[in-house]
Amino acid sequence: MSNPSTDDKPSDLGERLFGKVGMAVVIEVLAGLVIAFLGLQIEFDDGPPDETTSLPDYEPVEDVDPEPVDPIEDEQDQDEEVVEEEPDEPAFDAAVGDCFLNQGSEDAFDLVDSYCDPGAFEVVDVYDGGSTGDCDSVDRSMFGFDPGSGRVLCLSYLHPWGDAYYAESGECVGRGGDSYVIASCDVGNYQVLERLWGGEDANSCSEWEYYNGSLDFPGYIGEQDLLLCMRIVYPDDMGYAQLDNCLYTSGEGNGRTFAFADCSQANAYVTGRTGEYDTAFCGSHGSAYWQSDPFPEHAYTVCWNWL
Repeated sequence: MSNPSTDDKPSDLGERLFGKVGMAVVIEVLAGLVIAFLGLQIEFDDGPPDETTSLPDYEPVEDVDPEPVDPIEDEQDQDEEVVEEEPDEPAFDAAVGDCFLNQGSEDAFDLVDSYCDPGAFEVVDVYDGGSTGDCDSVDRSMFGFDPGSGRVLCLSYLHPWGDAYYAESGECVGRGGDSYVIASCDVGNYQVLERLWGGEDANSCSEWEYYNGSLDFPGYIGEQDLLLCMRIVYPDDMGYAQLDNCLYTSGEGNGRTFAFADCSQANAYVTGRTGEYDTAFCGSHGSAYWQSDPFPEHAYTVCWNWL
């Protein structure tokens, strides 16, 4: 038998446990409210700083120029390829009198601007439209060139040896320094007898009766090689006279002249000849001697006597 004063009943024990647990829960809830309240105060309190808080002393800073910053390029701009415009072909706007050098081949010209020096090409005519064949009839034109602009340029080759390259039959050739130039038909210059293309040799000129000189010009291309058959312009017919030729002479001293004549009408004949300027060559016979200034290789001394 138990003592009712010492043995707790289950109901009394539950009440005591509930009371303790309830008290603990109440205390915990109150503690949480207090902490939350203080946290809100700390978070939102924007009051003045504590008196012991101080700011660092201010020290002036030297002005420093900022380093340049590369501009930010648009990715699209970086991806775009820069395309530079190519300059127009120099020959597109060429006019008569302009000159060019060919930096291409003989078959495919690549013209660049140039001075009108020997070896260059000079524009002698321009056709708007048409074909390069239109240049065939243009004086001194050696090439027809189409730069692709709808125009045709007729080009004259400025031959390094001189413009005698373009001398026609009957025209005369003289010296211009180291060049052969078209000149007046004065005594001592050459006169053109014939023009032969394509690398003919001087033997081709021998059919001409008074032929005694030639010039062989190399062309810009092989088929434009040129041979000029020529004769020297002498003071009179004595320059061409050979042994026993009959002549008619008139005048005296340095003014004496000679012309070919039929022997029935002549008054003099040739007794000797040399291709040198030699005043002593003729001895007691009459003599005529002469030498070309521009072409000193052409000289003669001719002896004559009366018929």
